[in-house]
Amino acid sequence: MGRDVIAPHEFSVGALEGWHGVLLGLFGSAVLLLSGRQDLNKARRQKLETPFGLLAFFWFSLALFSAGAVVWLGVGARMWGGALLGPTLFCLEVWVLHHWWRKADSI
Repeated sequence: MGRDVIAPHEFSVGALEGWHGVLLGLFGSAVLLLSGRQDLNKARRQKLETPFGLLAFFWFSLALFSAGAVVWLGVGARMWGGALLGPTLFCLEVWVLHHWWRKADSI
């Protein structure tokens, strides 16, 4: 009996199959959003526009792209509930980012 060898690309697709991929995308988006929040706080405290302001923008844009990837993973797995979580998360993140940027500008 021979051992079945799994190619690396098959393993990565299998690891993101079903709800695992959707939940991993949601978790990754939340982590990226919090990373941007930390850099935004640093920029506010130190009254700096660059480097932390640019880093916050970078983390926030990655969080929004991650929310878009959740849609892709949900559609690819034919899980329409998971695919609907992506736009919901995207809208929630845009609202949170708008709130945080307004709060940062007022201080």
